[in-house]
Amino acid sequence: MRKLILSLFAFASSIAFAFGQNDSIDMFSLSLEDLMNIQISISTKTSSNIRETPGILTVITKEDINASGARDIIDLFQIYVPGFSFGVDVEGVVGMGIRGLWTHEGKHLFMVDGQEFNDGMFATIPFGNHFPLENIDRIEIIRGSGSAIYGKFAGAGVVNIITRGNTTSGGQLSYLSYHTGQQFSHNNLSFASNISNEDLKICLSGTYGTGTRSDRNYVDYFGESRSMKNASDIYTKQLNLKVDYKNINFLSLVDNYTYTQIDMWDKFYPGPPLTEEFKSYFAQFSYNINISERFQLIPKINYKWQQPWKLSAINSENEYNNNKKYSKYSGGISANYTNKNTLISGGVELALDNLKLPSLSDTLFEETFKNGKDYLSYSNFASYGQVQYNSKYANFIAGARYDYSSEFGDAFVPRFGLTKAYEKFHFKAMISQSFRVPGGILPNRLPENSNPLEPEIGTNFEFELGFILPYKSYITVNAFDVSFDKVIIYGKDTSGVGFYKNQGKIGTQGIELEIKQVLNKINTTVNFAYYKRKHSETDSLFSVPLNSSYFLGFSPIRINAVINYQINNNYSLGLSGSYFGKYYTYTMLDSQGKDILSKKDPLIMLNINFNIRRILFNGLSASVGITNLLAADFAYAQPYKGKHGLLPGQDRSFGFRLSYEY
Repeated sequence: MRKLILSLFAFASSIAFAFGQNDSIDMFSLSLEDLMNIQISISTKTSSNIRETPGILTVITKEDINASGARDIIDLFQIYVPGFSFGVDVEGVVGMGIRGLWTHEGKHLFMVDGQEFNDGMFATIPFGNHFPLENIDRIEIIRGSGSAIYGKFAGAGVVNIITRGNTTSGGQLSYLSYHTGQQFSHNNLSFASNISNEDLKICLSGTYGTGTRSDRNYVDYFGESRSMKNASDIYTKQLNLKVDYKNINFLSLVDNYTYTQIDMWDKFYPGPPLTEEFKSYFAQFSYNINISERFQLIPKINYKWQQPWKLSAINSENEYNNNKKYSKYSGGISANYTNKNTLISGGVELALDNLKLPSLSDTLFEETFKNGKDYLSYSNFASYGQVQYNSKYANFIAGARYDYSSEFGDAFVPRFGLTKAYEKFHFKAMISQSFRVPGGILPNRLPENSNPLEPEIGTNFEFELGFILPYKSYITVNAFDVSFDKVIIYGKDTSGVGFYKNQGKIGTQGIELEIKQVLNKINTTVNFAYYKRKHSETDSLFSVPLNSSYFLGFSPIRINAVINYQINNNYSLGLSGSYFGKYYTYTMLDSQGKDILSKKDPLIMLNINFNIRRILFNGLSASVGITNLLAADFAYAQPYKGKHGLLPGQDRSFGFRLSYEY
């Protein structure tokens, strides 16, 4: 192993020394002051300093992405975002959890360029070689509630991926290739092309990629094993268009995420691997109206079309078909007003959601709607507002959002905060509520003679301190307390038919810490996250029996580190690693048919990445890397009691990224 690593670096170095240019590298161009004064918009929808904006935030810059050697969002979030974890749902889907809670179904909002990406059936987001990194400028993340601004889905966190901008002419061509020794884990080709002049700015970008979930063996809930090699392939296609003409903005995104899977629900699928698809199309039209230097109006129209969870599994043991299509039409207007000490923002929104059955010829084993029609439809009206007043001693923030749904009635969620940044110190103190509207297919899956579903209600308490330290270091530490009432859970009746219902409370408490150091030659980021389950007698679907501090599937202790060393103007070396503490999960049935609860030991994952700034000519760069250097036995656990075995993650892989900017 050691000889192989040394050989890779020797090869990469020989290329660099043979063809490198002696020009300065921009991987370390952001100073500590730059990082501490990044302007973000995710927390307020208006530009605000990261140290004073209300919310516990993480910003991942393009420099972070390039230096990390990350191949996709899972790699990136696991090392840079405290408290974010990943687990397995069903049908080969890997989803996300935040602060010990399984947020995959509707508890976090995922956006690309401000467009809601959560699927219209279950509000989920599938991960794994999805959302290519090559065309991302930065990612803004709220670790905590964002419902007062964004409404449904934003109860535990908000992610906004900001793709390549269109302010300058030029383009990029990138190729990413990683291999496990048995098959490609990632094999992606990405491009971007910009046209920019005084009035018209256009950016067209896209990715075509293939890969795999794992080449290891999957053991199902009955103890049967099957190899995932050539049975968990992933195909991703994205095309993104941005057009700005004066104050008119148009966004369009096509996303086709397809994969093969054998893991299904509890027992693996015995036949040829099944193909599952998540297809999406998004469009947004907006117009910036500058009433004055201080007052701005932005009317906006959005269209969203999806065919999520598309699957046909028809054999002697499985009779299941899903070909439903979802569409959403929405529009609204937002307003921003600023003066010397006051920032006021708000808006109104109106949306129509529609879930439609396929044509009659495709309805074999298709779930039909209980209303006797071929569609489910909901309308939603929302209004929100926030006021921020900046004084000498503190910034005072007060905001709220009101939603009225034709299906679920109304919801009102406020938030309040105090923030202030001084020269070497800042603090934030916030209390907010959130809600999750149970839309999509959920109202169609109710137990017999049950009450209609109600929105979940979340309550968040958060406090953060930040200090600028000697030796160009910065530390932030935050404490949180988050809980959800009327939790929407999934269950099955005696005949095995699935349903959704409201059940009790769930919540966690914990702390998160991040340290950054930016020196001339070395950049270091270290983060730590700890959660503890809040005791509740009604969260049995997620809790660990006989251990009151844990939830299923997620380790309560996570430590991540990223170190980048600039060797000279052309070469840099990156090391990253993650420590996953012990956790518990149900893995299979014993001989008496009882669920086996397993304790999984801690593990460490290490990655190494060598960056070459310029090869042959200006604009051509490369990186060579090894992920999961120690070949740790990493797997995705199911963070609830759902009878799904551990889904293997990727083994050690070797690869490179080649990129040309022009």
